[in-house]
Amino acid sequence: MTVEPKILWKSAKEAFSRMILQDELDNNSRLHKLVKFGPSAFKQSDYGLADELKKLSVSKIYVTGVSLSNGVVKTAKDGAESAFESFIIENACADRKLKNFQKTLTEIPKFGKVIKTKEIIEELNKNV
Repeated sequence: MTVEPKILWKSAKEAFSRMILQDELDNNSRLHKLVKFGPSAFKQSDYGLADELKKLSVSKIYVTGVSLSNGVVKTAKDGAESAFESFIIENACADRKLKNFQKTLTEIPKFGKVIKTKEIIEELNKNV
């Protein structure tokens, strides 16, 4: 996922939204690039994310990112409103200010669950 503000001109959008793992994305048909225009991947993209995930029988979403108090929480909340069980992976998120990070963690239980990477790994190992 990448953010591409609509106000940028074409060459700036391409440079701004270039993904670090672009070569892997280009060479793996199971990976998909989603471009969002604002904080929420559900409400601020042209992709139709909720519909696509439902077609794939996805029921849970795990959200991470660089702005917990903005893009991460808005995507997770909109996912929960679209009937997905919504998880935010605490130790795979960041924020500009520690106080924003900490305050946001207290708001998440209203619509989702905060977990750590270790918990996901443990659950995956149970299913192997």
